[in-house]
This record gives sequence, structure tokens and C-alpha cells, in this order.
Amino acid sequence: MTDNTYNGWRNRATWAIGLHLMDTVVGWIDDDLGAWTTTDGADIGAAAQLFQDLVDEQIELADMPSAGLLMDLLDTSDVDWCALGRAALASSDRTSLEEVPA
Repeated sequence: MTDNTYNGWRNRATWAIGLHLMDTVVGWIDDDLGAWTTTDGADIGAAAQLFQDLVDEQIELADMPSAGLLMDLLDTSDVDWCALGRAALASSDRTSLEEVPA
């Protein structure tokens, strides 16, 4: 069976975003642990949204056309946002409160 992952992530885009933004998102989660206490998986979606918002902000700050070089290098439609959110929660101090749903 062929391993189609990129350093354990779904693809290069997911890996690159995690590499550059994981510490920031984990820091935000740790700074406000009280807001990260649901057990129904909603926290994964909220953490995933943090990554999406950060990437959107970086793209906007780059002030490049939507078909520019940055968008050629990073296919945001192929990013596994939930995997990033799950990894951020698992890396945060929140894991001492409860397990991160799979």
C-alpha cells in the first residue's frame, strides 16, 4: 500500500499550514482554555476555523491577485482543516481537561 501522506499530514498544503501556524493557534487555545470545553467535536471546527481565518488573513495581507503565485503554491481547498484543528487541540493544555474527539 502506498503512503500518500506528506510528513504524516494529508498533503503538502495541510503540512505547510500546520508548520507555520500551529504554535500560534495552540497559544490562542491555551490563552483561553475556558472557551474550549465542549465534548461534541465543536471545538475541532472552531480550531479549524482559526487556521482558516489566519490563512485568509495572510493571503489578504500579501495583497496578491487570487490567481497569483501564492494561490498557485497553496491550494486552500485541499487543506484538511479539521486535522489541523484536532492537532492543535491535542497539542494544547486542553488535553488535560478532556480527550480530543477523533
